[in-house]
Amino acid sequence: MHRITRIALSVFALALVAATASAGQELRMSQVSAQDGAIGQSMDRWAKMVEERTEGRYVINTFHNAQLGAERDNVEGIQLGNLDIAVVNQSVLGNFVPEISVVDLPYVIQNYDHADKIFLGEIGKDFLARLDNVGIKGLAIWESGFRNLTNSKRDVNDVDDVSGLRIRVMENQIHQDLWRALGADAVPMAWGDAYTAMQQGAIDGQENPTTVIDKNNVVEVNKKLAVTEHCYATVFIIMSPARWASISPEDQKIFMETLDEANGFERELSRKMDAEAIETLKSKGMVVTTPDKAGFVEKSQPVREKYGSRFADTLKKIEELK
Repeated sequence: MHRITRIALSVFALALVAATASAGQELRMSQVSAQDGAIGQSMDRWAKMVEERTEGRYVINTFHNAQLGAERDNVEGIQLGNLDIAVVNQSVLGNFVPEISVVDLPYVIQNYDHADKIFLGEIGKDFLARLDNVGIKGLAIWESGFRNLTNSKRDVNDVDDVSGLRIRVMENQIHQDLWRALGADAVPMAWGDAYTAMQQGAIDGQENPTTVIDKNNVVEVNKKLAVTEHCYATVFIIMSPARWASISPEDQKIFMETLDEANGFERELSRKMDAEAIETLKSKGMVVTTPDKAGFVEKSQPVREKYGSRFADTLKKIEELK
């Protein structure tokens, strides 16, 4: 081989190594909801901050709309190390860390201020720490919002109007028991399957924060929205422990600092979008009712009693924060 050719090849090889080294490590981050919701926008914002502040050492590629599977699939992928980062609803994680399920109890969390005291305080830190015991690194807790009911059958003006409705619920026993207590036929189902099921008439409705309802086009298959605010929902940002351990302490600090910034952004955006979503849904033909919650609170009392005793200590702390 000519000397000039060898030199050219050597230069090319060195350039290839340098390019590979500067490209940064790529991580995949998954969620099941829409990209333009508060969570999706905040994921993309956080990914950009991480890439900028690590000077490209880490590139987070975000995947929305269940492109990488349902939430339970994502949790198991995190545990197995097949997925780097996921955004998962508290109700799904309650199947792995039962204590988290306390916040799924209906009408336990009163308002946004109460929610912030719970999830941004010691209780939230305890939940994140407990994930270590099941092969999950808990990074942060973001907001999804207060959950409301939609259906295709009738206006819901009081709790009796819920009777007989087939409602998609998360694969979480507390949620299933809640809707059965309210008189509905609770149908556990992955969120990715819910739209088609409503479209085909296999189920009558679903329940979710208003922004999720809007951004996932539920209005196309459900025209009735009842502002029940029966549960407050969060999502946990979780990570593969092995992947987390592979990151230097300096970059781990950047990950956490940027997540803290994204947390404030996400909460503010979530609340703004939630308020706007009601008017948007009305403009798209959604009939919105505000039923008296007293009947819902009364009928859901057996659910609080059934599960409350299991989480008595945490429930007491939640009550004290009101």
